Order: sequence, then C-alpha cells, then structure tokens
Amino acid sequence: MIQVKNVSVRFEAKDQIIDAVKNVSFEVNHGEIFGIIGSSGAGKSTLVRTLNRLADPSSGQIIVGGTDIQTLKGRQLMAFRFQVGMIFQNFNLASSKTVYENIAFVLKAAGKKGDAVKNRVEELLALVGLSDKAKAYPAELSGGQKQRVGIARALANEAKILLCDEATSALDPTTTSAILELLKQLNQKFSLTIVLITHEIDVVKKICDRVAVMSQGEIVEMDNTFNLFANPKQQFTQNFLNIDENTHLPEPIRQNVKGKLVRLRYINENTTQPILYQSAYETGVAFNILHGFIEYFDQQALGNLVIELIGEPNNIQQLIAKLEHQSVIIEEIK
Repeated sequence: MIQVKNVSVRFEAKDQIIDAVKNVSFEVNHGEIFGIIGSSGAGKSTLVRTLNRLADPSSGQIIVGGTDIQTLKGRQLMAFRFQVGMIFQNFNLASSKTVYENIAFVLKAAGKKGDAVKNRVEELLALVGLSDKAKAYPAELSGGQKQRVGIARALANEAKILLCDEATSALDPTTTSAILELLKQLNQKFSLTIVLITHEIDVVKKICDRVAVMSQGEIVEMDNTFNLFANPKQQFTQNFLNIDENTHLPEPIRQNVKGKLVRLRYINENTTQPILYQSAYETGVAFNILHGFIEYFDQQALGNLVIELIGEPNNIQQLIAKLEHQSVIIEEIK
C-alpha cells in the first residue's frame, strides 16, 4: 500500500541545516496498522507528513498504491489527499462550525452537494457514535468526542489510508482506549490502512501490527509489535521501551539480594507452564520472585520476571541453560 524508499527531509532553520529525516525506508501493507514510535524530535511527524505531501522529501521516493506521489499535481494531488485522511493531537476542528459543518466542509470541498453530503455526514456520525452531536460546537465536546469528529472528517471522502499524528496524546487513558478501539474497528470493517505516530508505548502495544522505532531522524529498529517488545535488538530500543524500568527494583530490595539477580522474558505457552519451578527442582536451585507481570498482545503473551537465584554457581548455570533451551530470554542484573 505504501512504500517509503530512502526518504530524507532537510530544511533550514535559524541559519542552520536540519536533517529531520535521514534515509528512511519501510513498507506498510494494505489493511495494516503500522506504528512509528520515538521521543520528541525524532522526526516522526515530519516523516508522516511526507505520506500525504504536506511535506516534500528532499530525496527519496514515496509510492502509494503504485503511484509515485511526487509526480502528482493539481487535481490529481487533491484527489490523492482525499484518499489519505489525517487526525491530529489538537483535533484541528473549526470552532465556529458545528460538528455537522466540520464534516460537511470536506465533503463539499470534494464536490459533493445536497443529500449526498447530508446522508454521508449522518452515516459518519453514526459510525463514530456521535449521532446526537450534529448540532453541537467543538467547545461543547469532550476531548474524545472531538477526536471522533476528527476521525469522521478524515474518513469522509472514503479515505483508504488514515494518518494519526499523536492522535491520543491529549486524551486521558480511558478515552485513549476508546479511541484506539474505534480505530481497530474501522481498520477491520473497511480494511483501513493506518499509520500511527506516537511516543506512547502503551498505544503501540494495544493497536499496532508492526512498529518502527525512530531516533534522530532514522529508523533504528523495526519488527512486529510482539517481537519488538519480547526481544528488542538495539540498546536504544531497549531503553526507550523501558525494558529495564518495567522491572526496576527499589534500592533497598537490591541491597538485600544475596544470590544471583536475573530478569527473565518468556513468551506464549511458556507463560502458563511451571518451567521455572521444574528447572529449579531438577537443578537444586532455590528462587525468590521479586517482581513480575504478563502482558498480552492479541493472542500472544509476554511474561517478565525478576528473580533471585540461590544455590551453587554450577547449578545456577545449569538452571539458566535449561531455561534458555526453552526459549526463555535471560539477562543478569548487575
């Protein structure tokens, strides 16, 4: 659906050249929810704006549906942009227009009139659960309702692609979950391709099929969401995803540890099997669970444990070997 080939974006600011995006390449499949995550200033928003020509790359190619979008001009470019909806962190609604008028505006811009506009607005409001808010103004809506209007407006002209630029950053956790659930439903119902920009780790866990991690304008790692969290390869990714912080122990607990302190990450069926107990029993090693949790990514499970191993060094090594043989990722905590 989307091919980004060696794209760079460079611009001048205050007499200096800024390389906002550096030689980035990736593909997004039809009907996929693709996440781009990174800290502020990583180049995420600049990159996503090249996908609908709100920003032009300094070099490289962006091909959408087989078309190099850099070749589009005039009406062709306008028609393309109708097919690529976008929602923003600050909603970007016209405060002087009602909910109905905010959505109708983009339909009229595409040349629709009369009943075609009315019927489509009503259909969209029902789709996002706001049928009773047609005559309301943005100031009368909650943040979640404003974003639902933004989604309806973005999809008004039968968009095939939805770009989400920090679309949940201004929302509370409960509202964020509701908006993500709506996006999932739209993705499944219409095979909508979604590219989602965020710095929120929980957002990509809940919704994304694959994730690219950006740092200083570059993609440093890319994988399906489960693999990225189960076994990130790059140190930057490990730090950004808080792999250590998720299982961080208070200093008083660390000081009382007498044995070997290790972090275990285990996946799927291993999360429900007593493999730690069995391996410890067979090797004569005692263990003390200091911290742990299991996360679920659709049908896949990812477990994390911090444990203290107590026993003879050789026996501990045998235990570790047994666990590694069962695909448990083990890391010693210094």
